[in-house]
Amino acid sequence: MPPGFRLFDRVIVVVQFLLPILGLLLFWELAVRTGLAQASILPAPSTILARAVELLGLTGERAVLFGHIGASLKRALLAFALAVAVGVPLGFLLGLSREAQLWVSPILSLMLPLPAVAWTPILLVVFGPGDLTIVIVCFLGAVFPVLYSTMQGVRACGTQPVWVVRSMGGSRLDVLRRVLIPASLPALITGFKLGMAHSWRTLVAAEMLAALSSGLGYMIFSARSYMDVSTMFVGVVCLAAIGMAIEHLLFGTLERATIHRWYVRDAGTGGRQ
Repeated sequence: MPPGFRLFDRVIVVVQFLLPILGLLLFWELAVRTGLAQASILPAPSTILARAVELLGLTGERAVLFGHIGASLKRALLAFALAVAVGVPLGFLLGLSREAQLWVSPILSLMLPLPAVAWTPILLVVFGPGDLTIVIVCFLGAVFPVLYSTMQGVRACGTQPVWVVRSMGGSRLDVLRRVLIPASLPALITGFKLGMAHSWRTLVAAEMLAALSSGLGYMIFSARSYMDVSTMFVGVVCLAAIGMAIEHLLFGTLERATIHRWYVRDAGTGGRQ
């Protein structure tokens, strides 16, 4: 397909994705303007946008929004990176070892349904307020989805491809690189998405309770004290927009560069190498 057609298709996909969001914003604006919604409780999107411009420092006020966004991103991404560093190797280990899985699975079943934010009061007692408490809470929210998805992806590979590679003289590294990682990658990326989503959602509550001076959760909670609803909604919109951008730009790009490309190549070659 010519590059021009591919670009046009991508534009169509983006427009189709944005249209429902724009429709919702238009309905929201009209509801406030016509009095169907109370502006003091549910500000119009135009009011929220104007407040965001002020918080960005574009009207002469002190720019604070980027500082809050940067603090939240730093904490969430650090927690997610730690979750991947711990969850992926441990997930491979549990996926490959039946005995280890039997011992650890009951603990995973116990920890998976537990909201990570429930640990916040305990960690506040142990470490006090600050970044360490927030990062640990977000890590606990992210690590178990990453670990569980990795383990399930490795288990789904089966033993036959491993035997084939080993029978052809492949080493354990060859099995890992040519069989286990490619076969488990869809589950891995799903785990990454779930882990990052859990980390990002947990971050808000953790910042409300443990942040000292920065973060989107801190900004929202501080604005509540002054009944500054517009600032609260700016924080909420930033959380939603950044979360959506992480999923579609970061993980979407990773999927297109790996899984989608491999499936298209296999479909074109009929599975031949």
